[in-house]
Amino acid sequence: MVDDLERIHRFEREIELAGTETVDSPLGIGVLTPELPRRHDSNYLLLERTASSYEAIAEADRILGGAGRTHRVILTFDQGLAERLVPQFQMLGWLINRHVIMALRRQPEKQADLTIVSEVDESALRPGRTRAIVAQTWGTPELAQELLDAKVMLADRAETRFFGVEADGEIVAWTDLYVAQGVGQVEDVATVPEHRGKGYATAVVLRAAEEGRRAGADLVFLVADDEDWPKELYTRLGFDPIGLIHKFIRP
Repeated sequence: MVDDLERIHRFEREIELAGTETVDSPLGIGVLTPELPRRHDSNYLLLERTASSYEAIAEADRILGGAGRTHRVILTFDQGLAERLVPQFQMLGWLINRHVIMALRRQPEKQADLTIVSEVDESALRPGRTRAIVAQTWGTPELAQELLDAKVMLADRAETRFFGVEADGEIVAWTDLYVAQGVGQVEDVATVPEHRGKGYATAVVLRAAEEGRRAGADLVFLVADDEDWPKELYTRLGFDPIGLIHKFIRP
């Protein structure tokens, strides 16, 4: 029987992190998306076999550099391999992002009024999401458009739905739901700063999870930054950590 983590790894590879082109590699596989050249999660080296940091970087240079990408991202689902590589990449000054995979396993410890959440069109979320991305130190309008266009492209691989909470005439909290292979992913949860602390994030996550179940997903999960506070919220909402994704990013 395939366990939940293996199912999620497959979902990530084939749905959320899939590209439109692949490149064979002795270390794993190169993922490329010419339509979204700036999006890290669409252009990266997926490391699946044992290698040193230098070997992985050389392969990323070959694949990503050969495709004209200026960034370098090396991703692995293999926690043992990642732990061996972390000291090497730290020594080289690369950024190390740990993302925790959390599966919905329990009833939520806190409740929310789900009637405040509406299902909306992707375009309705673009203004708020664009502002949020451009406000980041790494954000640009061009990158924002690619990140949001990726959500539209994902609809070719999964059922995609979008949920938001409206206040003061605009959508102030939102999330996505992707369903495929009997798996549902809750993704890109956010609330604009001036409306935080009102339970809106709780409401959109619980609504999306509920809709995922109704759409036939017997496994619902999300991915959170392992070093940021939202994972504590998701724990209270019934999600338990079951694995890690490591990304090594050239600064």
